[in-house]
Amino acid sequence: MRLIFLLLLLVNFGCLASSCIVTDEMRAQFNSKHVEDVAIDTALRDSKFSVTIKLPESIEGQSSYSVRLVSDSLEEPTFIFPLDLYEEDNQTKAWYEIDAGLVRKHFVVVSLKDYCAPSIFKEVFYQ
Repeated sequence: MRLIFLLLLLVNFGCLASSCIVTDEMRAQFNSKHVEDVAIDTALRDSKFSVTIKLPESIEGQSSYSVRLVSDSLEEPTFIFPLDLYEEDNQTKAWYEIDAGLVRKHFVVVSLKDYCAPSIFKEVFYQ
């Protein structure tokens, strides 16, 4: 029994843990610092709004993003819809179209691929 206990002491049991805590204050600071880097253009055509989201070349050294459309509220959304990204004129963009009768409060949420970085959120103003 002592031999087994001694062997267990000699075996290296290691574990790695990583955690990420993003506070509301950190989220608000990150958003206010980078919200103007994201441009949202809307255009009304034949009772439909065409919305183009233009992303910067990089944010804090990262150029890999995911973009989601969030409806009604960031805290309790009615729906969340991922948007595809594409390159046009050497710029990363996302796009969607919505019938003018379905317009409600929408937000665009831009997340960096670094899972620990806060997201950028910006309201869409249909004009």
